[in-house]
Amino acid sequence: MPSYPFVAQLTQAEPNRRTVLMGMSAAVGLLGYATAASGFSGDQVKFFVGTYSSDTARGIYPLTYARSADSWTLGAPMPAIENVSYGTYDAQTKRYYLLNEKSDGRVAAYGRDWKTTGEVSSHGRDPCYISTDPTGGYVAVANYSSGNIAVYKTGTKGELIEPPVIRQNAGKGPKADRQEGPHAHWVQFHGDYIYSVDLGTDQVLGYGFNAATGAVGDAFVAYQAPAGSGPRHMAFHKDGTHAFIATELSSQVIALRKTTNGCFEAIQTLSALPSGFTGESFCAHILLNQAGDRLYVSNRGDNSIAVFTVAAGHLDLLQIAPTLGNWPRFFLLREDLKRVVVAHQRGNDLVVFEIKPDGTLQPKNQTVSVSQPVFIAAMA
Repeated sequence: MPSYPFVAQLTQAEPNRRTVLMGMSAAVGLLGYATAASGFSGDQVKFFVGTYSSDTARGIYPLTYARSADSWTLGAPMPAIENVSYGTYDAQTKRYYLLNEKSDGRVAAYGRDWKTTGEVSSHGRDPCYISTDPTGGYVAVANYSSGNIAVYKTGTKGELIEPPVIRQNAGKGPKADRQEGPHAHWVQFHGDYIYSVDLGTDQVLGYGFNAATGAVGDAFVAYQAPAGSGPRHMAFHKDGTHAFIATELSSQVIALRKTTNGCFEAIQTLSALPSGFTGESFCAHILLNQAGDRLYVSNRGDNSIAVFTVAAGHLDLLQIAPTLGNWPRFFLLREDLKRVVVAHQRGNDLVVFEIKPDGTLQPKNQTVSVSQPVFIAAMA
């Protein structure tokens, strides 16, 4: 693991799509939840923070947690790696796959020394989500603005082999300012399928996938979300039967149950916002804990994380925890450390919470300043 000059120390907090989306809203892979083994080096646990590149944000920043001191330290940035809105790590190829979210989208493979083993086009505009095939050998990217996914085979050095398989969606939704066309916002491999979530068409799309050959089937509608809800991200339960969707435009969580032929049906819909909330807010990130009995969803606008209990696919609201910052686009869940770290895109900081035994979140009064953080992951 490379060493970094650590330059910015944790501060104490007071108790208390890029351009197209910034006016009204901001636009799990393996790195969304890091296992207990990831990032450990003795007393230190190492992470990195992805940012949107600007005059104040410079690529990705190393972040270190010292367990004995219960302190967080931000290191000097690696400015050559730009606009990292999402990423994943493949333990088989030993490569990080990171997105460069821009109009001519790019995706690159990096070794654990952070040297690139190849960068290619994402074959779409504004790539925003990436995942790897758990059986090995394939990477999928969701391109938001162009509404398509790209599925790549990986080479012997972990590089992405051109050309990928492209699946282009079409259609629109009722909210003209956000749903004028398809907007792929999430993609993951799951069993014999690849699934993508399209915010623009209110759909979860499925594609048959053969891991042995890499064959990707034509799209089918695995679930049609309510019109105008704008589904953003999806989380699969480990029971293999249930899944959960965070809707960006309606700020809801939809519980799904698997039916037949790779499809799902809705069994419950709950608001992710406090009762009586009347402002503007947009769901962002969604994660299940390892046990599958707690679900976490962030709200940009209300600036909170909703915590739900999960039992046999049924949700009950447990807590809505203020994130003490502005625009919580992403959060990292580390149950082994009993910590959640929230990335506030507009607040330009990371805020740390303790996970209590019941799964609720309690502020640690710890804040790390970093410009436009939109992703956090463990170093392998």
